[in-house]
Amino acid sequence: MERQEIETFLVLCEELHFGRTAKRLRISPARVTQLVQKVERRIGATLFERNTRGVTLTDLGRRFQRDLAPAHEAVEEIVLRTIQAAKGIEGELRLGFLGTANGRHLVELARLFEAHRPGATVRLVLEAEIGDHLRPLREDRVDLLAVPLPVREQGIALGPVVLRERLLMAVPEGHPIAIRGHATFEDLADNPVIVSSGDPDDYWIDYFVPPRTPSGRPIERTHRVESLQAGIALVMAGKGIGPIIAQFAQYNQHPGITYVPIENGPVVASALAWSAARETALIRDFARLAEDHGPVAVDWPPATA
Repeated sequence: MERQEIETFLVLCEELHFGRTAKRLRISPARVTQLVQKVERRIGATLFERNTRGVTLTDLGRRFQRDLAPAHEAVEEIVLRTIQAAKGIEGELRLGFLGTANGRHLVELARLFEAHRPGATVRLVLEAEIGDHLRPLREDRVDLLAVPLPVREQGIALGPVVLRERLLMAVPEGHPIAIRGHATFEDLADNPVIVSSGDPDDYWIDYFVPPRTPSGRPIERTHRVESLQAGIALVMAGKGIGPIIAQFAQYNQHPGITYVPIENGPVVASALAWSAARETALIRDFARLAEDHGPVAVDWPPATA
């Protein structure tokens, strides 16, 4: 059935008058009669009784109205939401992040986005944990997440890079590496190593703490932690060392812990990520804005005022 046929049938069910139905739909009474007859031919039965006293629904007509009306309303709502999403008229974006600098940058991008999209609302809702930083996307708790790369999880789409930073080593204050003033990946074979928890074969852990040093020596991952603060507490207690991105270090400077650069360490990029299955026009527009403004850089040592 065509949309106009469905709408004509449902309006006539309410009005029970061909003239009022025609006026409401802005078509002629003859066109109303034509469309209703077309519906009845498709059904194969009479849906309305017409006589000098007016129009009434048959039993079959009432049942058809009862079944059709909610389905039609649901379809119309879906179409409206899709049109609004396509035009970017309105909607809400929930943002999450891993790393305070990522969060601060998202706040600024959100301000710019809302200024250009008066119908859009952007909320910063959570900070992910290092133990399973993509969980908020899998659980549909956020629409966009700013996270350090790499991201290779199936079903997760990647957008522009929003931040770049150095990889450092977190060591106890007074540790030989702290005195030396720099670290290497070879140091990971000579010390207890702290990493985030997760699958032992997790590619993300391997990126920051590979199974072996560049010379081939095995690296033992001694401590696995669910949160950044747990890892920092272990380092401060002298239980181990571990790679750490610059923004984690910048916002977690405490007595008892020292951060030093890793020689030949990679530049770590953070990017926007979202569920490919739940991608919307708002997500794409926010990603374009982030790309237009380019990535920010986290300095180490932190710049002083």
